[in-house]
Amino acid sequence: MNVLQVFGANLRQLTALRGPQTLVAGQLGISRVQFQRYLRSESFPKPNVLQRICRFFGVDARILTEILAPEQLARLQNGRAIADAPLRGDLGMQEAMAYACPDQDYFTPSRELPDGIYQRWRGAKSRLDCAYVSLIQIRTLERARVVRSFDIRGVCDSKDRVTGRQREYRGVLLHCQAGYVGLYFHSEPGRHVTMTFLTPFELNYQPAAVGFSCLARSAMPDHARITRSLLLHVSNECSARLRAGRQSGFVPWDQVPKQVLPLIAPQDERF
Repeated sequence: MNVLQVFGANLRQLTALRGPQTLVAGQLGISRVQFQRYLRSESFPKPNVLQRICRFFGVDARILTEILAPEQLARLQNGRAIADAPLRGDLGMQEAMAYACPDQDYFTPSRELPDGIYQRWRGAKSRLDCAYVSLIQIRTLERARVVRSFDIRGVCDSKDRVTGRQREYRGVLLHCQAGYVGLYFHSEPGRHVTMTFLTPFELNYQPAAVGFSCLARSAMPDHARITRSLLLHVSNECSARLRAGRQSGFVPWDQVPKQVLPLIAPQDERF
């Protein structure tokens, strides 16, 4: 299902909890005709209208990408918002983390690797003759630190058309005694898991971190599963971020910047 179809299906379920469609449209301040288009997955609301809809029903923007589960609808029917409630897949993950980390705190404050946009350099796992560079965002929620990024289309193994959601991966950044560990969870259909270990340092007076990345998947001919990895902080200036974004993709080894190359391709290193 695409975003329009998911949104329309969720909106139909939410509206059914509140009463007649005409009544709900009036309460939202949306014309009946336009509201019907949303329900039929024929149109998508503007950001301000989407925000109004989310606030009205007590949900968040995930109604665009994931079908509401029965337990979530039950919460809404009982008058409780689910904006902060876990989705179906999250229920098991939260249970697992609560069991695995009963008293450890992996989110202690640190200025070594601040929130922001980073350029991530590593050896390409699907092309051994190239490096791979992408942008990754690190940010802090209420307490936990999380990451988010997208692979370029050429990285995905699927020959079918790959959507942005399928190329997305999110993860958690854990602060350990010896550095940082990033666990990245890739979207369906790949559903890979990547682990990255990083040691922070400064490069040209900017935050950076170096380590290695391991992709959990079966061995494939001419593919790597473990590579060196480097994060370089990108300044908040729009021009710097655009410039870094344009560099994303596969980079032949002889075109990798001199300051980056020895950090992601040390000579005579073997894993």
